[in-house]
Amino acid sequence: MKELATKEKQRTDFAFDELRLLDKKGEELLDLAKSYKIDGDFFFEKEKWLESFELYVYIFGILDSLANLKLVDPGEARKHYKIDPL
Repeated sequence: MKELATKEKQRTDFAFDELRLLDKKGEELLDLAKSYKIDGDFFFEKEKWLESFELYVYIFGILDSLANLKLVDPGEARKHYKIDPL
């Protein structure tokens, strides 16, 4: 479980580093994803692998939704999203 949590943390960190907000309509959801990221990082630091893994996967669901609605640009992290290519 530690390996899975680490992989999802890295993917989520990269996604947040790369994304760019395109529309203010997505700001609230993006803030929600960021708050879940804080929680995921907390659990990761406490070595609560399952909890952190679940949060990182959930965060990516929010980011996928934002990208599909064209509210964020995923940048170089696009390959990690479940969205249509440009």
